[in-house]
Parts: sequence; C-alpha cells; structure tokens
Amino acid sequence: MRWVPVSSELRELDHSDEPELRRLLALRPIENIVVSARLDTHGFDPGKSGAQLLGFFHGDHLVSALSVGSTLQPVNATLDALDFFARHIEQRTCQTILGVRGEAMGLWRRLSELSFTQWAAPRDVRHQQIVMAMTGYPLVHPDRDVQPLGTSFIDSYLDASLLMYTEEVGVAPPDPQGSYRDHVAKLMMGQRAFAVMEGDQVVFKADVVAISGSVCQISGVWLAPEYRGLGLAKPYIASVVAQCLERVSTVSLYVNAHNTPAVGSYLGVGFVEVGEYATIMY
Repeated sequence: MRWVPVSSELRELDHSDEPELRRLLALRPIENIVVSARLDTHGFDPGKSGAQLLGFFHGDHLVSALSVGSTLQPVNATLDALDFFARHIEQRTCQTILGVRGEAMGLWRRLSELSFTQWAAPRDVRHQQIVMAMTGYPLVHPDRDVQPLGTSFIDSYLDASLLMYTEEVGVAPPDPQGSYRDHVAKLMMGQRAFAVMEGDQVVFKADVVAISGSVCQISGVWLAPEYRGLGLAKPYIASVVAQCLERVSTVSLYVNAHNTPAVGSYLGVGFVEVGEYATIMY
C-alpha cells in the first residue's frame, strides 16, 4: 500500500472545533488553565476574550493551538506547529509570550529568527518559572484574617495591585485607572480577590485569576514590604488555598525559580512542582 502524506493546516478555531480543543487543553489542565477559563467564559469570540485561537491540524486532527492576544500562549505546540505559528504571527506585536517552557522559548526563538528587530530584544526573559499545584489541605494553619474583598475596597486593593504588578513585572500596567481597574473590579465582584487589611490599607493580596473545571490558578500574590520576614506569608497563602479548595480540587500557581523566599513559602504550604513555564516580556 502506498503511503499518502497527511497535509498540515493552520486556521482560526471556531465552535465546531470545541471538542478537539477541549481534548487538547485537558492534556495539561494545570498549565492550560488560563486558556481553558477564557474559553469557558467567552467561547471563541476574540472581541470578548481579547484573544484569537489558532489551530494547527494534521488532516482533521487538531495537534496544537495558540492563543493570540496581548499574550501569546502555545498549547501542546509541536515543533512543526511552532514553525507555522511563527510564520503566521511574525508581523504582530504582543506584551508577553507565556507557556510551557520549551514551547514559549521555542516560539520566541522562531519569531526572532523571522523578524529580529521586532522580537529579539524583549524587556525581560523569565527562563524558568516553576508551576506548582496542590490538592490537599494546607500544611500550615490558615490565617482567618484573609478574606475576599468586595468592591467597596477597590481603591485600597487597586493600590496594592499596582504595587504588586510594578514590583513583579518591572513597569506599571497599561491604563491603570481604566482597563486594569476594571480587571481588578471583576475579580472583586467574583469573590476572587483575597486580602488582609490593616485599617484602610491592604497589606496582603492574592487573586484567583482563572477557574476551569476542577482547577484554579492563583496569581498576584503580594505582601507589603514592612510585613515581610515575620512568618505571615505561609498562613496567608494557606488561607487562600483553603478557601479555593471549597470550590475546586486543585489549586495552582507559578513562581520565578530565582525567587527562593516565595518558592520556600509555597513548598512549606504544601505545593509541589508539576511543570515549568517561561515568560518573555516586551
């Protein structure tokens, strides 16, 4: 029997592709949590989600995907898929390339080879970010002062969020009093913004930025500098985890490998390492 090669195709995904995309996302439910959550909420409408979904097919089989918005995030991207994706999006711009380490770094390298001046000089490259998860009750007793905040505290929570973002990313978020404030308000309205208050000041914060199925992701963890080194981080984080476990069975996050105090705190609470991300920032 003569072997007939299967053709490869790259195209935008739509509702008819949902079963195949769900299958792909389920291969790495923790690493793909943000794309899954966006699909749950906004479907395939880039106007609502802020991201287009591209699919790389072998014949009728969806092999890989790419979320294309202000962040580029590959999903189960093979070497061939990365080649196709890079050629398709080389003229675009983004704020971040994020994903499983080999896939994110591979996409960045290909884009840099295609358009050196546009892609080869990012503002920062986080080569190794540890993806962590936990499913059991925290190893540290949760602090009861950690509670979800409502929007009546939005000014205080936004102040802390801006400090966190600038400290972590190195620059202030775009449109801090517009789109970023709206983002914070939506988290608070969804009971997904956790904090400890001292008077009218937020001294600890953490956001649940994505929920899909039985998995959620925590991000934006921040403790005011004057409260660091006092043994508060672990019980505060433990409280966020315990409250998340009332909704889901797996709590995840990712952290820069070089941030040894944060890594130690998460391990001490009960998180285990499950994978690696990389982030390229423009």
